[in-house]
Amino acid sequence: MKISQRLAFSLLMCAGAMFAAPFASAQEGMRPVGQLTYTPEPVEMQTGVFQLRPEDRDIRAMRIEAKGGTVDIQSVRLVYRNGEQERYRIRERLRPGESTGVIRKQNRGPLRAVEVSYIPQGQVMLVLRANAGGGGGGEPPPVVTWNELGCKSVGFLIDRDVVPVSSQEFYRALRLRSTGFDIEMLELNVRFANGQKDSYRVNSVIRSGERSTPIDLRGERRRITGIEFIYRSLGLSTRKTKLCVDGLQVSRARAGAEDEGDFETE
Repeated sequence: MKISQRLAFSLLMCAGAMFAAPFASAQEGMRPVGQLTYTPEPVEMQTGVFQLRPEDRDIRAMRIEAKGGTVDIQSVRLVYRNGEQERYRIRERLRPGESTGVIRKQNRGPLRAVEVSYIPQGQVMLVLRANAGGGGGGEPPPVVTWNELGCKSVGFLIDRDVVPVSSQEFYRALRLRSTGFDIEMLELNVRFANGQKDSYRVNSVIRSGERSTPIDLRGERRRITGIEFIYRSLGLSTRKTKLCVDGLQVSRARAGAEDEGDFETE
């Protein structure tokens, strides 16, 4: 009985080997003829609101920090107690432990809430970090003044011009002025003293004799060496208009590192 079992097992193994050899040979010659890819459903944008306590409503600057996961921060909206709002475009991906650049409010009034629009990549916690309130014993705010950085005579036949800037001061925002006729400002390209260039979408009409809304620079305090205007005239006049740019100066005593990240309002 044992001899017959061994013989049967040997015959079975031989048959398996004979079958496996042609199967392996056939598998080596196979090529892919199709594929299926699994694509997860896109995560919808979420909106969260930080309701501020009365003792925290005088904060002047803040950051959003990610904990426990990755998140795409799209925008931040500041809601003031009087109902006014400011919206900042962020569009920055934060990994666990990372924070956005500095978000600095334009209005000095007290805040009621901070609204964040974001796309989570899994479970994540957002933390709002802010400076001390304005009524405490913290350091006073920096001295700020608007200085004219340069002007250019522009016309409808040209759609871009460059204004060199020779100031050694530090600036954190820009604004534009037009004298002559209305002009549609599309974009600003700003070159900084460290060689970096940043582009800022404006997409607004500057009426003759009026100023644009402030455009925050990315970086809390920056030295500027040149500004390129990209614009479109709204008239067919051959005369030129005077387009000037002002910079919001931060006092040199407070100026320092240039790697803080401010964001522009919409």
